[in-house]
Amino acid sequence: MEQKNLILKPIVERPKSKPKKPFNHGLALLKSISAFLVVIRHKFETSSTNNKIILKITSKKILFHIPSFLIMSFYFMCKNLLSLNPKIIFNRLMRLLIPYIGWPLIIFNINHFLNKKFNKTLVDSYLLLKYQFLFGGTRFIFPFWYSWNLIAITLLFILIIFIFRKHALFILQIVLISSYVVQYTEFHYKNIFLKFPWYNRFVIASLFESLPCAVTGFTLGYYKIFDILRRNRIKAFVLSITICKVIIDYNIFTQIKGVVFQGIDLNIQSICIVFIFSLFPSEMIKNEYILKFLTAITNYSAGVYYLHVPIHSYL
Repeated sequence: MEQKNLILKPIVERPKSKPKKPFNHGLALLKSISAFLVVIRHKFETSSTNNKIILKITSKKILFHIPSFLIMSFYFMCKNLLSLNPKIIFNRLMRLLIPYIGWPLIIFNINHFLNKKFNKTLVDSYLLLKYQFLFGGTRFIFPFWYSWNLIAITLLFILIIFIFRKHALFILQIVLISSYVVQYTEFHYKNIFLKFPWYNRFVIASLFESLPCAVTGFTLGYYKIFDILRRNRIKAFVLSITICKVIIDYNIFTQIKGVVFQGIDLNIQSICIVFIFSLFPSEMIKNEYILKFLTAITNYSAGVYYLHVPIHSYL
């Protein structure tokens, strides 16, 4: 019997699906809680209340929300910035710039329409809109001072990494120390920008308070600290709780004047808070809907933070 020649078809391997990026549900929860704390603080900072919970939340000891945001942002940004990949960096800057420019324009037009149509007295000044773009914080969307800081610090980090390369992390530690020198001499708090309106001076001064938190987050990302902590979860949790309590209960560092979250103690407190939430045992939650919920709410935390002030003005 003649044996038929068999034509072997080449085995075509299907491209493997890209591995999903690890998602830290604990940090997602922290983002949402921090956004809520900001809304509560802005709601009650100008009004009196006897509610003990509200008074506790809005006390000066509970100010970890913004530093935590900064630490988390630059932790997750570390790898992208170190790559110096133009496409990745461009996409990152666009994610910051589009809402930074777009939302003030939308709010401006809404205010202008309501003022004209219903005789409202909402902010629709072109001068304030210009200051909004220049410094991020005006009565249009004052919380955008945070975006201004994110953009400015991101550009500064890119420049330092591009120039110093292997020594960039060391230079960033010098930036951290220099920022604290500026804070503890209260140089940033003094009237060095008198020609600008108060809210613009606030934004510039807050940069010196934001930089240490940003450098901290970047450094934690460089050494992949969260991965190390998760291998020693119980020890890290107990130590973080202990340090955080000591920082809150005792005035270890000298109190200094500032605009938002000045001082070393608040940075340390925020590091501990981030550590505690990063250790969230999501693998123990079997209900996938709970995890999906935690994943979803973090997508709205930035919107809640940025837009609660202008929306409140319409109510």
